[in-house]
Amino acid sequence: MVDHPGWYPPGQICYPPVLPENFKNVHDLRPIVGVPSDEEVIGIHAVMHAANRVSGVPGMHDPGFFMKLADHLFNAQMGIEAGTHLLHFRVKDAIYTPPTLPSHIPVDLKAVSGAPSDDEMTKVQDAIQTYQELRRIPSMFDAHINMELSQHLFDLQMARHMRIAGESLPSLAAQTTAGLESHDRIAEPARNTAQELVTATNNAGTGGNAAGAHLDQTLQPVPSIVHEMVEQSSQLTERFNQVLERLTQLAERSHQPTERSDRLTERFNLLFERFNQLVEQSNQPAHRANELAERSNELADRLMEQLNKPVEKIGDLLKNINGVLVGIQHAIVRNHKANTLNAVESLVNEKGETLIGMHKKFQNDVKYFLELYKDETDDRVPIVIDSGWHHYCVPNEWLGDFLHLYGIGDGLCIDATSTILLPHKETEARRRLQDYFSACLG
Repeated sequence: MVDHPGWYPPGQICYPPVLPENFKNVHDLRPIVGVPSDEEVIGIHAVMHAANRVSGVPGMHDPGFFMKLADHLFNAQMGIEAGTHLLHFRVKDAIYTPPTLPSHIPVDLKAVSGAPSDDEMTKVQDAIQTYQELRRIPSMFDAHINMELSQHLFDLQMARHMRIAGESLPSLAAQTTAGLESHDRIAEPARNTAQELVTATNNAGTGGNAAGAHLDQTLQPVPSIVHEMVEQSSQLTERFNQVLERLTQLAERSHQPTERSDRLTERFNLLFERFNQLVEQSNQPAHRANELAERSNELADRLMEQLNKPVEKIGDLLKNINGVLVGIQHAIVRNHKANTLNAVESLVNEKGETLIGMHKKFQNDVKYFLELYKDETDDRVPIVIDSGWHHYCVPNEWLGDFLHLYGIGDGLCIDATSTILLPHKETEARRRLQDYFSACLG
């Protein structure tokens, strides 16, 4: 993507936002001179992903910093677009080739000739969403392919924008020509009338002022329409800024440490594309300005309603996948022959944590439960392992930690995030641990 000919200035500098110290370890962004390289764009994607992952940590989320990163990515992608396709208006002559996707991505992307169709845009967006879910599996995720997919979507959005802009130019030119002709036809009789009035009267006061006022009113219509068009365009711009601010506030409230950064970028690009369409259409006569404003408001409301739905679906899907993986791990442990009580320490929870790592500060305490509490008969939890009964000792002060680790403390702990057991719940807690361990190992 480098060394492309074109009008993009080789000395153009794109400055990144100032990075906090903890983000410089991810990628220390430097000013980009000329057309950005692949590595520079990949670095921006990496920092944006890291910024979104820490957004769920209290005190770490900075929506202003995130929006500056998104703006920096937009500028970099605009530089690549300029260097690759020259930003010409003959969109029909351009061919946009997608990157080669690995075989495990079930989306078949084809080269796009000219402005893309809705179906072609949808396929690229589906491919990006599917590929970004592979971040959880580093061996299957390639940052270079992710960058190329993002740039391919940007190129298609720019092609569609330029096609719409090109379609609006003839209409605007015709309206301007008609307005000028109308101006000439109206202005000439007005001048003649004014001259006749001045000649026919000897009163240099009231009569002269009336003729001048009449002439000013006659020449007014065309500038008035232009003024109203500019005013309506400004109102649309203000509405866009309000929507952008609402998107930022929503991202700050949600604090979702997932792939939300890339998804918000996609939504922002779509909103930017639709806004440009409205601005281009606002060059039509002023009597359509109210209709365009209503359509802009409706679009903003619909985007706000739909923004959270994809993230919620992905969260449910990942939760289901975690449950399946935990079940598989428990089945592997259960089917191992000659299991002993040590098998309890091999069971993982939905986060992949084991009993040994429940408290890093007290790992030895957990590891040697049997040795330390082997004589405490009141602390024993009967467990069925390979159809035989065994006894695992769990002291009262650790019951809440066990329940919290495996996510089975509902109704027994103070709340879902607490490790503090409710008063007089020790017997019921041991019974629940007995059922859980026996189901996993019996």
